[in-house]
Parts: sequence; structure tokens; C-alpha cells
Amino acid sequence: MTVSRTNALTSSQNISTVDGTSGYNLNPDFHRLYLMDDQNRYFIKVNDGTNDYFKYWASYDSIYIANNTAEVAIPDTFTITQASALSQITGTATSDGSLTNSYTIFGETLGETTLTDTAADFSTVKVGDIVHNTTDGSHGIVIALSSSTAIICALFYGTNNYFTSGDAYIINPQARFKIILDPPCSTSGYTVTVPYIAKPDPIYSYYRRYNLPPAYESALTHYAAWLYKYRDREMNQGDVFFKTWLMTITQLNMALNQGMKRSGFGINLVKRASKSWTYR
Repeated sequence: MTVSRTNALTSSQNISTVDGTSGYNLNPDFHRLYLMDDQNRYFIKVNDGTNDYFKYWASYDSIYIANNTAEVAIPDTFTITQASALSQITGTATSDGSLTNSYTIFGETLGETTLTDTAADFSTVKVGDIVHNTTDGSHGIVIALSSSTAIICALFYGTNNYFTSGDAYIINPQARFKIILDPPCSTSGYTVTVPYIAKPDPIYSYYRRYNLPPAYESALTHYAAWLYKYRDREMNQGDVFFKTWLMTITQLNMALNQGMKRSGFGINLVKRASKSWTYR
């Protein structure tokens, strides 16, 4: 929510077109589209090796109904939709991955563990994918990539909360989005650039931090406190945390827009005062 409201974490993905292919999976940290023109239209850039073409978003419904299948040199428009689920990855750890950067909370020792499988190919595994150690019963998330045969995970609710040699595992890829070019491109090798708001990498250690400017840390803390308070009976206190979060990111947005000379617009829903200076 914080990165969505503030545009504090942005990224960009370059996609190489394939002749006749309309759909391409986006990076797993894709949150939403980012750049807009002065008419508030989202756009991407298509480069044919010489020229840049800027193409605007259209609804998935309109593209589906139009059913444009005839290939063209440069697509007319694009949309974003859900990608098909990727297959699970299964295997067995081939070496120990004892806890590092460990800490204890509520009597449970947690930390980071490396899953190594020399027979595996983790090149498609991404930060944020879900990991299960089916041997010790722990479950967690991928927090970093080490190599094509080793990934760093945070595990919870198991016997050890780390991998040992011989432990069986399952990796469930997270849900992804895809971009659909309409109509499909007739040439391979063109570059499609997609600017987007990125999701921050998950953090489950005292020794890592979110890739956000320090000024946003206070906002994140208040937002987390609001979520926590809404799970108990102190909802009024939760409202205070939420309002503090909202005020903080509003101030940060104003400072960021002024510093980067961004333009924007606002809507005032308060009716103009009458001559008696009262609101009607």
C-alpha cells in the first residue's frame, strides 16, 4: 500500500518480442503500471531498433472482444492481466543450510536458511515464491537468490526451520501478471519497455531492510501497527496509526513531487462558502 500510494519503489522491464506472440509474463515484483502522460493514460514504449513508439493501455475486455489476431509491425495498444500459474518445483536438499542471522521470538528460533540442490535448476525461482520443507513441516518464503542451485529462505512453524541434507521441498511460484500486446507483433527482437511500481522484497531478518528511502520507514511502521491493532480490540488506536500513516505519506508525496518537479492534479469536494462564510 505504501509503495502504491507514494511511487517510492519503481522499476522497469525490457521484453523482447517473439513473432506472433501477444502475451509475455511480467516480473514477479510487478505491482501496477507506473508512468502516465498528461492525460493520465498509462503507456509503454516499443522500440524497433531505430524508433520509439509509445502505446497506451486499453481494458482487457475491449481487447478480448476485438479479437485482433492479425500480426502487425507495431502493436496498437496493450493491457495487463493475470498470467497462468507456473509449475511447482520439487526436490531434495543436498547439503545443510543451518540458520544464519537468527533471532528468537515467542520462544521460536528463526532466521535465514539456504536451500541447496545441486540437481535442481532454480533459475525460474524468484524472491517472494513460497517454500515448503515437507520433512520438518516448516513453510516460508524465498528472500534472496544465491545461484541456479541455491536460494535463501525464511522458514516458520517447523521442527528446525532450516534445511538439512535429505530434506524434501516444494517451491510454489507466486502469482504473476502478463502484458498482452494488441495485435501481436509480427517481428521478433523488438524491445518493449514496461515501467512499473515494484513490490518490495520480503524481509524476515533484523539484518536486512526494505529497499525504500529512510523517510518511508516511519510510514511503514505505523501501517503495520494499524494492521496489528485491527486484530485486537483497540480499533480506535488502530485508526490513529492509520491516520498517521496517511498523513506521513501525503507529506512525503508533496515533498517528492516538488523535488522532482512532478505535475499532478487534485479534486476539492468541499463546496465553496457562501457570503456568510459558512459551507452549505
